[in-house]
Amino acid sequence: MPSIDELKGIASAKLGFARNNNFLVELPPLGRGGLFGGGLLGQLASFVPSIPGLTGTPSPSTRELNVLCETVTLPGKQMLTQEKRIGTTVEKVAYGYAVDDVSMSFYLLNDYGVKHYFDGWMNTVFNGETYEPGYKKDYAKTVKIHQLRKPLLGLSGGLGPIRVNIGVGGGSVYTVELLEAFPTTVQQIDFSNEQDGLVRVTVQLSYTNWRTAKPSQNFLNIDINPGQIFG
Repeated sequence: MPSIDELKGIASAKLGFARNNNFLVELPPLGRGGLFGGGLLGQLASFVPSIPGLTGTPSPSTRELNVLCETVTLPGKQMLTQEKRIGTTVEKVAYGYAVDDVSMSFYLLNDYGVKHYFDGWMNTVFNGETYEPGYKKDYAKTVKIHQLRKPLLGLSGGLGPIRVNIGVGGGSVYTVELLEAFPTTVQQIDFSNEQDGLVRVTVQLSYTNWRTAKPSQNFLNIDINPGQIFG
Protein backbone atom coordinates (compact mmCIF):
# COMPACT_ATOMS: atom_id res chain seq x y z
CA MET A 1 0.00 0.00 0.00
CA PRO A 2 1.48 3.39 -0.99
CA SER A 3 2.45 5.77 1.81
CA ILE A 4 1.23 9.33 2.30
CA ASP A 5 4.71 10.63 1.47
CA GLU A 6 4.71 8.72 -1.83
CA LEU A 7 1.30 10.15 -2.73
CA LYS A 8 2.46 13.67 -1.84
CA GLY A 9 5.60 13.19 -3.92
CA ILE A 10 3.62 12.10 -6.99
CA ALA A 11 1.15 14.99 -6.57
CA SER A 12 3.98 17.50 -6.18
CA ALA A 13 5.74 16.21 -9.31
CA LYS A 14 2.49 16.58 -11.30
CA LEU A 15 1.80 20.11 -9.95
CA GLY A 16 -0.93 18.98 -7.55
CA PHE A 17 -4.40 17.47 -7.79
CA ALA A 18 -6.89 18.63 -10.40
CA ARG A 19 -9.63 20.81 -8.90
CA ASN A 20 -13.22 20.71 -10.12
CA ASN A 21 -13.62 24.50 -9.76
CA ASN A 22 -10.74 25.25 -12.15
CA PHE A 23 -12.40 25.23 -15.55
CA LEU A 24 -13.11 27.46 -18.53
CA VAL A 25 -15.77 27.30 -21.24
CA GLU A 26 -15.44 28.89 -24.68
CA LEU A 27 -18.83 29.46 -26.29
CA PRO A 28 -19.17 30.83 -29.83
CA PRO A 29 -19.63 34.59 -30.21
CA LEU A 30 -23.16 35.56 -31.23
CA GLY A 31 -24.96 38.90 -31.36
CA ARG A 32 -22.49 41.76 -31.54
CA GLY A 33 -19.58 39.46 -32.31
CA GLY A 34 -21.58 37.75 -35.04
CA LEU A 35 -22.25 41.07 -36.77
CA PHE A 36 -18.59 41.25 -37.70
CA GLY A 37 -18.30 37.63 -38.87
CA GLY A 38 -15.53 35.30 -37.79
CA GLY A 39 -12.58 37.60 -38.52
CA LEU A 40 -10.47 39.77 -36.26
CA LEU A 41 -13.24 42.31 -35.64
CA GLY A 42 -15.62 39.53 -34.63
CA GLN A 43 -13.08 38.10 -32.20
CA LEU A 44 -12.46 41.51 -30.64
CA ALA A 45 -16.17 42.34 -30.42
CA SER A 46 -16.87 39.06 -28.61
CA PHE A 47 -14.72 40.24 -25.67
CA VAL A 48 -16.40 43.64 -25.29
CA PRO A 49 -18.81 43.66 -22.31
CA SER A 50 -22.45 44.38 -23.06
CA ILE A 51 -23.59 47.84 -21.96
CA PRO A 52 -27.31 47.88 -21.05
CA GLY A 53 -29.08 50.82 -22.64
CA LEU A 54 -26.37 51.36 -25.26
CA THR A 55 -25.92 48.03 -27.03
CA GLY A 56 -29.62 47.23 -27.53
CA THR A 57 -30.61 43.65 -26.71
CA PRO A 58 -28.12 42.33 -24.14
CA SER A 59 -25.56 40.02 -25.70
CA PRO A 60 -22.86 38.79 -23.32
CA SER A 61 -19.29 38.50 -24.48
CA THR A 62 -17.57 35.11 -24.50
CA ARG A 63 -15.64 36.28 -21.45
CA GLU A 64 -18.83 37.10 -19.55
CA LEU A 65 -20.32 33.70 -20.42
CA ASN A 66 -17.27 31.96 -18.95
CA VAL A 67 -17.28 34.07 -15.78
CA LEU A 68 -21.01 33.45 -15.21
CA CYS A 69 -20.78 29.69 -15.87
CA GLU A 70 -21.38 27.94 -12.54
CA THR A 71 -21.13 24.29 -13.59
CA VAL A 72 -20.28 22.35 -16.74
CA THR A 73 -20.01 18.68 -17.63
CA LEU A 74 -16.89 17.26 -19.25
CA PRO A 75 -18.26 14.81 -21.86
CA GLY A 76 -17.78 11.09 -21.83
CA LYS A 77 -18.08 8.48 -24.56
CA GLN A 78 -19.49 4.97 -24.63
CA MET A 79 -18.48 2.32 -27.13
CA LEU A 80 -21.47 0.50 -28.58
CA THR A 81 -20.83 -3.23 -28.88
CA GLN A 82 -22.53 -6.39 -29.97
CA GLU A 83 -21.74 -9.97 -29.14
CA LYS A 84 -20.02 -12.13 -31.71
CA ARG A 85 -19.48 -15.85 -31.38
CA ILE A 86 -16.18 -17.27 -32.56
CA GLY A 87 -16.21 -21.03 -32.04
CA THR A 88 -17.16 -21.56 -28.42
CA THR A 89 -16.09 -18.07 -27.37
CA VAL A 90 -18.48 -15.13 -27.19
CA GLU A 91 -16.81 -11.74 -27.34
CA LYS A 92 -17.89 -8.16 -27.75
CA VAL A 93 -16.93 -6.14 -30.83
CA ALA A 94 -17.45 -2.42 -31.28
CA TYR A 95 -19.65 -1.00 -34.01
CA GLY A 96 -20.04 2.64 -32.97
CA TYR A 97 -20.15 5.12 -30.11
CA ALA A 98 -22.64 7.17 -28.13
CA VAL A 99 -22.24 10.51 -26.38
CA ASP A 100 -24.46 12.23 -23.82
CA ASP A 101 -25.54 15.86 -23.87
CA VAL A 102 -23.39 18.35 -22.03
CA SER A 103 -25.07 20.36 -19.28
CA MET A 104 -24.10 23.91 -18.28
CA SER A 105 -25.58 26.21 -15.65
CA PHE A 106 -25.16 29.98 -15.50
CA TYR A 107 -25.86 32.78 -13.06
CA LEU A 108 -28.23 35.41 -14.48
CA LEU A 109 -27.65 39.13 -14.09
CA ASN A 110 -30.26 41.85 -14.25
CA ASP A 111 -29.87 42.20 -18.01
CA TYR A 112 -30.68 38.47 -18.50
CA GLY A 113 -27.93 38.48 -21.13
CA VAL A 114 -27.16 34.75 -20.84
CA LYS A 115 -30.85 33.90 -21.33
CA HIS A 116 -31.04 36.18 -24.38
CA TYR A 117 -27.88 34.52 -25.75
CA PHE A 118 -29.28 30.99 -25.64
CA ASP A 119 -32.79 32.08 -26.70
CA GLY A 120 -31.26 33.66 -29.79
CA TRP A 121 -29.11 30.62 -30.52
CA MET A 122 -32.11 28.27 -30.19
CA ASN A 123 -34.11 30.52 -32.50
CA THR A 124 -31.56 29.82 -35.24
CA VAL A 125 -32.11 26.09 -34.67
CA PHE A 126 -35.88 26.40 -34.97
CA ASN A 127 -37.58 29.74 -35.55
CA GLY A 128 -40.40 30.08 -33.01
CA GLU A 129 -42.23 32.68 -35.11
CA THR A 130 -42.07 31.18 -38.60
CA TYR A 131 -41.91 27.54 -37.37
CA GLU A 132 -39.09 26.86 -39.79
CA PRO A 133 -36.01 24.78 -38.89
CA GLY A 134 -32.59 26.22 -39.63
CA TYR A 135 -29.72 24.61 -41.48
CA LYS A 136 -27.33 22.74 -39.22
CA LYS A 137 -24.32 24.30 -40.94
CA ASP A 138 -25.61 27.68 -39.71
CA TYR A 139 -26.45 26.88 -36.07
CA ALA A 140 -23.97 24.11 -35.19
CA LYS A 141 -20.86 25.57 -33.52
CA THR A 142 -17.67 24.40 -31.82
CA VAL A 143 -17.59 24.68 -28.03
CA LYS A 144 -14.43 24.21 -25.96
CA ILE A 145 -14.20 23.06 -22.34
CA HIS A 146 -10.90 23.33 -20.45
CA GLN A 147 -9.73 21.75 -17.22
CA LEU A 148 -7.38 24.35 -15.78
CA ARG A 149 -4.41 24.10 -13.47
CA LYS A 150 -4.09 26.55 -10.58
CA PRO A 151 -1.20 28.95 -11.26
CA LEU A 152 1.90 28.54 -9.15
CA LEU A 153 2.33 32.32 -9.08
CA GLY A 154 -0.26 35.03 -9.63
CA LEU A 155 0.31 38.76 -10.09
CA SER A 156 -2.40 41.39 -10.31
CA GLY A 157 -2.37 45.11 -10.98
CA GLY A 158 -4.28 47.80 -12.77
CA LEU A 159 -4.82 51.37 -13.82
CA GLY A 160 -8.26 52.75 -13.06
CA PRO A 161 -10.96 50.25 -14.11
CA ILE A 162 -8.53 48.20 -16.21
CA ARG A 163 -7.13 45.17 -14.41
CA VAL A 164 -4.21 43.02 -15.54
CA ASN A 165 -3.77 39.50 -14.12
CA ILE A 166 -0.69 37.40 -14.84
CA GLY A 167 -0.60 33.71 -13.99
CA VAL A 168 2.53 31.57 -14.13
CA GLY A 169 2.34 27.77 -14.06
CA GLY A 170 -1.37 27.54 -14.81
CA GLY A 171 -3.01 26.85 -18.16
CA SER A 172 -5.05 23.98 -19.57
CA VAL A 173 -4.27 20.40 -18.62
CA TYR A 174 -7.09 18.89 -20.70
CA THR A 175 -9.21 20.45 -23.43
CA VAL A 176 -12.12 19.03 -25.40
CA GLU A 177 -13.97 20.40 -28.42
CA LEU A 178 -17.66 19.70 -28.86
CA LEU A 179 -18.16 19.36 -32.60
CA GLU A 180 -21.32 20.70 -34.24
CA ALA A 181 -22.80 21.67 -30.89
CA PHE A 182 -26.09 23.52 -30.38
CA PRO A 183 -28.55 24.01 -27.50
CA THR A 184 -31.44 21.55 -27.38
CA THR A 185 -32.83 22.42 -23.94
CA VAL A 186 -33.00 25.64 -21.95
CA GLN A 187 -34.58 24.55 -18.69
CA GLN A 188 -37.28 26.41 -16.83
CA ILE A 189 -36.36 29.03 -14.25
CA ASP A 190 -38.07 28.72 -10.88
CA PHE A 191 -38.78 31.76 -8.71
CA SER A 192 -39.39 31.68 -4.96
CA ASN A 193 -39.66 33.94 -1.92
CA GLU A 194 -36.19 32.92 -0.76
CA GLN A 195 -34.39 36.04 0.38
CA ASP A 196 -31.22 36.91 -1.57
CA GLY A 197 -31.60 33.82 -3.77
CA LEU A 198 -29.70 33.90 -7.06
CA VAL A 199 -31.32 33.07 -10.39
CA ARG A 200 -29.68 30.39 -12.52
CA VAL A 201 -30.42 28.86 -15.89
CA THR A 202 -29.38 25.38 -17.01
CA VAL A 203 -28.73 24.54 -20.66
CA GLN A 204 -28.12 21.26 -22.47
CA LEU A 205 -25.97 21.13 -25.60
CA SER A 206 -26.16 18.31 -28.13
CA TYR A 207 -23.28 17.63 -30.47
CA THR A 208 -22.09 15.14 -33.08
CA ASN A 209 -18.84 14.10 -31.41
CA TRP A 210 -16.06 15.46 -29.24
CA ARG A 211 -12.30 15.31 -29.45
CA THR A 212 -9.34 16.38 -27.38
CA ALA A 213 -7.77 19.59 -28.62
CA LYS A 214 -4.59 21.57 -28.20
CA PRO A 215 -4.96 23.77 -25.10
CA SER A 216 -5.41 27.46 -25.82
CA GLN A 217 -4.56 28.35 -22.21
CA ASN A 218 -0.80 28.49 -21.78
CA PHE A 219 1.70 28.01 -18.95
CA LEU A 220 1.99 31.80 -18.88
CA ASN A 221 -1.32 33.67 -19.17
CA ILE A 222 -1.95 37.41 -19.27
CA ASP A 223 -5.56 38.46 -18.73
CA ILE A 224 -6.71 42.05 -19.32
CA ASN A 225 -10.12 42.99 -17.93
CA PRO A 226 -11.56 46.35 -19.05
CA GLY A 227 -13.82 46.43 -15.99
CA GLN A 228 -16.76 48.77 -15.52
CA ILE A 229 -15.69 51.60 -17.82
CA PHE A 230 -19.23 52.92 -18.29
CA GLY A 231 -21.19 53.78 -15.15
